[in-house]
Amino acid sequence: MERTRAGLTLVELAVVLAVFTIVLASVLLMFTDLTRRSRIALGEVERYSELFRVDSLIQAELSKAGPNVERIALVRETEDGPAKGLRYMVSIPFVGEEEGGKVTKQFYIDDGRLFIWEKQAVQGDFPADSNADVVESLYDNENIVFSSSSFDHVDLEFVSINGGSVSYSIMLSSPDGSRTHRSSVRLMNVK
Repeated sequence: MERTRAGLTLVELAVVLAVFTIVLASVLLMFTDLTRRSRIALGEVERYSELFRVDSLIQAELSKAGPNVERIALVRETEDGPAKGLRYMVSIPFVGEEEGGKVTKQFYIDDGRLFIWEKQAVQGDFPADSNADVVESLYDNENIVFSSSSFDHVDLEFVSINGGSVSYSIMLSSPDGSRTHRSSVRLMNVK
């Protein structure tokens, strides 16, 4: 009579170990790929989050431009350069011109930060023959009334002004290329 032994033979054990190793290797490869894809997706979400924070900030600040915007113009630092700023003149209600009832403001981006400066309006703030001013420098450090935190990988260009609506593009740069988000904001009571 033959006795049976409980257990595995060496060949069976080798087959089980080989199958286990293959399954474990494929699970680890899938996990590594999933982790890599998750990191890429998280990076994209963070970049788009920054883009939409910039857009929200532009919308909020330019919506406050009114109530009585009299003049509005794009601002460039060079004749052929992109418009990096927006200059507008606001009439302050219930204050006469002789008492300083008009203020010139400029909204612009510089070194990844959004700024707004304002000053008492003067005759030379807007050239009569142009809808896009060329200025030596966008900023006036002494009269800044708003400054945002720095935004990485984001640039802003104002595109056009049509009947009180300001169109602009936000460029988002990333390691895999650049994306452009176009938007516009309507200014209240533009004359």
